[in-house]
Amino acid sequence: MTGVSYRRIGGAAGIVAMVLLVVGFLLPGAPPKADDSLQEITSYLVDKRSSLLAGSFVIGLGMGAFLVWLSALRGLLEAGDRDGILPRVAFAAGVVAAVLNTAGAAVTAGIVFEAAGLGDAILNRALFDTSIDLFTITGFPIAVLFASAALSASATGALPRWAVPTGLVVALLQLVSVVGIFASSGFFATGGAFGFIAFVPAVAWVIAVGVVMLRGAGETRASTA
Repeated sequence: MTGVSYRRIGGAAGIVAMVLLVVGFLLPGAPPKADDSLQEITSYLVDKRSSLLAGSFVIGLGMGAFLVWLSALRGLLEAGDRDGILPRVAFAAGVVAAVLNTAGAAVTAGIVFEAAGLGDAILNRALFDTSIDLFTITGFPIAVLFASAALSASATGALPRWAVPTGLVVALLQLVSVVGIFASSGFFATGGAFGFIAFVPAVAWVIAVGVVMLRGAGETRASTA
């Protein structure tokens, strides 16, 4: 398989990954807010058992497709920067992000499979917070991924010009979103508006870059860099 065809497959995988990720998170509906009561959180986990299990499964599938996109992105970035460290940093950060997201989905599935229905509200709250924090702290490696990819592309032209400033903005939003691990209520907390604000541009960036890769537009820029 040629590098061009692999990158196109990777581009398609990136688009599929983001669709699956969005579906996986939306299936159960809006999660409880950080300041909701123990009973409200337990009721959510019990009532949404099937959709939370399905959502965790779909997120896992999405992370598999994300790794294919990530590998293709590394190849595209390295085509114009073979000796640079930034493509490798972006790849490593993306792998860490995929691991944390998958772990968050696994913890969610573990809660609702049996434990949530046993009536221990404190245990349910602790496991729910753990799963949310795994998703939230993913903002650190995601920020490194976007920033490294954008900076690498700015030096080589491996991606269109718009991908550089937008990638850096998304990286900043992801970094700020990690404040959610401290917030017990409000704008930055679980269920707050900022999580949505940080999530949507990240998904859009991956899809947009996936389209670029799918069209094979990045290869020409990388080869002439």
